[in-house]
Amino acid sequence: MIYIDPLMIHPVMDGVWHHARLAGIPDPGEAITMLCGVTGVAAFLPLSQRRHSTIPRQCERCDAIVRQQRGIPLRQNRTGRN
Repeated sequence: MIYIDPLMIHPVMDGVWHHARLAGIPDPGEAITMLCGVTGVAAFLPLSQRRHSTIPRQCERCDAIVRQQRGIPLRQNRTGRN
Protein backbone atom coordinates (compact mmCIF):
# COMPACT_ATOMS: atom_id res chain seq x y z
CA MET A 1 0.00 0.00 0.00
CA ILE A 2 1.17 3.53 -0.73
CA TYR A 3 -0.12 6.32 1.49
CA ILE A 4 -0.34 9.82 0.01
CA ASP A 5 -0.88 12.66 2.46
CA PRO A 6 -3.51 15.04 1.01
CA LEU A 7 -1.94 17.90 2.99
CA MET A 8 1.23 17.54 0.94
CA ILE A 9 -0.43 17.66 -2.50
CA HIS A 10 0.33 20.93 -4.30
CA PRO A 11 -1.93 21.40 -7.34
CA VAL A 12 -0.18 23.17 -10.24
CA MET A 13 -2.17 25.50 -12.49
CA ASP A 14 -0.63 27.56 -15.28
CA GLY A 15 2.88 27.04 -13.93
CA VAL A 16 2.00 28.03 -10.34
CA TRP A 17 1.81 25.54 -7.47
CA HIS A 18 -0.80 26.12 -4.79
CA HIS A 19 -1.96 24.83 -1.43
CA ALA A 20 -5.43 23.33 -1.05
CA ARG A 21 -7.32 21.69 1.80
CA LEU A 22 -7.98 18.23 0.41
CA ALA A 23 -9.71 15.44 2.30
CA GLY A 24 -8.23 12.88 -0.09
CA ILE A 25 -6.92 12.41 -3.60
CA PRO A 26 -9.34 14.29 -5.88
CA ASP A 27 -11.03 12.37 -8.64
CA PRO A 28 -10.26 13.39 -12.24
CA GLY A 29 -12.66 16.18 -13.14
CA GLU A 30 -13.32 17.13 -9.51
CA ALA A 31 -13.27 20.86 -8.80
CA ILE A 32 -10.56 22.06 -6.41
CA THR A 33 -10.43 25.44 -4.70
CA MET A 34 -6.97 26.60 -3.66
CA LEU A 35 -6.38 28.57 -0.45
CA CYS A 36 -5.95 31.73 -2.55
CA GLY A 37 -9.43 31.25 -4.08
CA VAL A 38 -8.32 30.05 -7.52
CA THR A 39 -10.37 27.08 -8.71
CA GLY A 40 -9.54 24.36 -11.18
CA VAL A 41 -10.39 20.81 -12.17
CA ALA A 42 -8.23 17.86 -11.16
CA ALA A 43 -6.40 16.07 -13.95
CA PHE A 44 -3.65 13.50 -13.75
CA LEU A 45 -1.26 13.36 -16.69
CA PRO A 46 1.99 11.48 -17.23
CA LEU A 47 5.12 13.62 -17.07
CA SER A 48 5.53 13.35 -20.83
CA GLN A 49 2.19 15.15 -21.34
CA ARG A 50 2.69 17.90 -18.77
CA ARG A 51 4.40 21.17 -19.48
CA HIS A 52 7.98 20.80 -18.40
CA SER A 53 9.66 23.75 -20.11
CA THR A 54 9.47 25.85 -16.94
CA ILE A 55 9.74 25.17 -13.23
CA PRO A 56 6.46 25.83 -11.38
CA ARG A 57 6.61 28.83 -9.07
CA GLN A 58 4.88 29.13 -5.71
CA CYS A 59 1.60 31.01 -5.32
CA GLU A 60 2.50 33.91 -3.04
CA ARG A 61 -1.07 34.25 -1.72
CA CYS A 62 -1.32 30.53 -0.80
CA ASP A 63 2.11 30.75 0.85
CA ALA A 64 1.07 33.81 2.91
CA ILE A 65 -2.12 32.04 4.08
CA VAL A 66 -0.25 28.87 5.09
CA ARG A 67 2.43 30.89 6.90
CA GLN A 68 -0.20 32.89 8.79
CA GLN A 69 -2.09 29.71 9.80
CA ARG A 70 1.11 28.06 11.06
CA GLY A 71 2.54 31.13 12.80
CA ILE A 72 5.47 31.35 10.37
CA PRO A 73 6.68 34.89 9.58
CA LEU A 74 5.81 36.16 6.13
CA ARG A 75 8.72 36.28 3.74
CA GLN A 76 8.94 40.09 3.74
CA ASN A 77 8.86 40.12 7.56
CA ARG A 78 11.73 37.68 8.09
CA THR A 79 15.14 38.86 9.09
CA GLY A 80 18.11 37.18 7.49
CA ARG A 81 20.92 35.51 9.34
CA ASN A 82 24.08 37.54 9.76
